[in-house]
Amino acid sequence: MKTILHAGAVLAMIAAPLAALAEGVHIRLDQANPAPGQCQLVFVLENATDTEFDQLQAEIVLLSRETRVLRLSMLDFQSLPANGLRVRSFNFPDLDCADIGRVLFNAMGPCAPLDARACTAALRVSSDTEIEVLQ
Repeated sequence: MKTILHAGAVLAMIAAPLAALAEGVHIRLDQANPAPGQCQLVFVLENATDTEFDQLQAEIVLLSRETRVLRLSMLDFQSLPANGLRVRSFNFPDLDCADIGRVLFNAMGPCAPLDARACTAALRVSSDTEIEVLQ
């Protein structure tokens, strides 16, 4: 009987943060700024959950319009407060913004305090640019 109660308590501890993540973490590609010898991508992150992220990283793939891999990168979005908003920019040397057709969020993690699977489930992505964003 103790085992059943213990398993129930563990499930409740896991379900509460996952239910809070139903609102999601939204990452929007806001700008693609060409500069000499590089492309700057600007992302807006909105955390619509009660979970504060101490660390949020994503593996992305920059793809051409023909879906050829241009770059594979790990982006460190740093921390993201509960119910908060952050803007982060990343420079990609030797890359022309016009060559990027898609940004694929390939994997999430680390994503403290959650595991990568829960973080990926909570992720929502979009784009305000001509570059498509996928997950």
